[in-house]
Amino acid sequence: MSPQQLRTSQATTAWLTSIAAQALAAPVFIPGVGGTAYVLKLFVPQTGNEELFTLHVPDSPAGQARPLLVGFHSYGVSHLDFSYYNTSFLSEADARDWFVLAPIQINPLVPNGNGVPTGDLSFGAAESQLNVEAVMDYVLSHWPIDLDRVYGVGFSMGGGNALSYGARHRNRDEGAFAAIVNHTGATNGGVVWNEEPGLQPDLETTFGGPPPRFEFQRASLIDVSLAPAANYSLIPGGRHMATNLVGVPVRTYYYAGDPLVYLRTLSDRLDTFMSGDPTLSHELLVELTPPCPQNSNSPNHCWELIDESSVCNWLAQQALGSYPLRGKVLADRDERWNGLQLEQHVVGSFSALEYDLIPGSSAQPDLILTGRENVSGIGLDLGDFNLDASVGLQLLTDAIDGASVDLVVQGVPLRPTLVLRNSLQLIEDCLGTTTGPRWCHDSVTGTLELHEPDGSVGQWSITF
Repeated sequence: MSPQQLRTSQATTAWLTSIAAQALAAPVFIPGVGGTAYVLKLFVPQTGNEELFTLHVPDSPAGQARPLLVGFHSYGVSHLDFSYYNTSFLSEADARDWFVLAPIQINPLVPNGNGVPTGDLSFGAAESQLNVEAVMDYVLSHWPIDLDRVYGVGFSMGGGNALSYGARHRNRDEGAFAAIVNHTGATNGGVVWNEEPGLQPDLETTFGGPPPRFEFQRASLIDVSLAPAANYSLIPGGRHMATNLVGVPVRTYYYAGDPLVYLRTLSDRLDTFMSGDPTLSHELLVELTPPCPQNSNSPNHCWELIDESSVCNWLAQQALGSYPLRGKVLADRDERWNGLQLEQHVVGSFSALEYDLIPGSSAQPDLILTGRENVSGIGLDLGDFNLDASVGLQLLTDAIDGASVDLVVQGVPLRPTLVLRNSLQLIEDCLGTTTGPRWCHDSVTGTLELHEPDGSVGQWSITF
């Protein structure tokens, strides 16, 4: 399978290939863990590789849904960095009766010295995220996970990976993160390429060449200028994947004296971007006291900055609520984003949409879907947003690229008695015989389909 196919597909099937109960009696194995720790391997056909991961299963009663904490390791180490060696998250989660998942995030495009794909260098690459998707699907399918309380935590490369995975996976049924803790994350792969010359060959193999390019951007949280004089300033109107974290509380930690200055700069840029958008939630915590022990291999750049107990206490307060009624979507593939199913005209590029859903409104449209770009289809279920079609439905939409779109609205049991678009009445056309705007209703599935032929402003008024 080619790299492009990998980048545009999704993991749907995987096979468990090995299991070891109470695995890896590490030198610093955390005492007092009451659940069971496993090390598992999952073969993922979409990437052709085995994803290695640690899973802690708590002692909660069978069938009792519990939160899941997903930890992303830093560069140059493995999944054991989070689950055994350098944090106490395993014991903290166990004290709360949580599940813990620590994937290695195999990057199948970059082998180590023995020719084996490595998890040391992923930086949110789509291929490594396919492997994590497969693991998440496996865990959610086999254990009782509370889907409202799935949390992401990561450090350095892993901080960027946690944020990237969270921003690219906003489907609740597939484990969308309810909150994310980012410790000095690498939130832009192009900056890492700039600042780490020794990693450039592997990064170019992973992302298909040097930045800027789509593969770098889709794995990054923020879009910044790579010009030396710009000090990685935010690009206005850029491709900021953080846009998708609508309603997701994010905490970012970093030490003011961290020697990796560019990671501190990226943390500041992330805070600037998210704090400037009222639909996003970000808290920046800067530590002034050196956090690392004297014998640390990475002086002043280490996990010790954050207190695992306080982090878990904060996470425990967060939960996914109803789908957000207002926000933006920046999609890198066909997928469900915060309740909206987006389909692309052109794959291998971004799609954008702004939305505002207003339940019970009579003075303005119930659905506002504007600023469409590279969007061929939008699907939503009114019930997910507490919208009631029986009182009528108002919709406003347009596109900045002039392209057509098919809108599929579920939760519409009654056939419309009157459909107006820009004050002109339209007759139902389920066969697509007209080239202009058209509509069709399926009473069996309760689905209303609307077709916009171009990017002009369309004001729909639907009466039942």
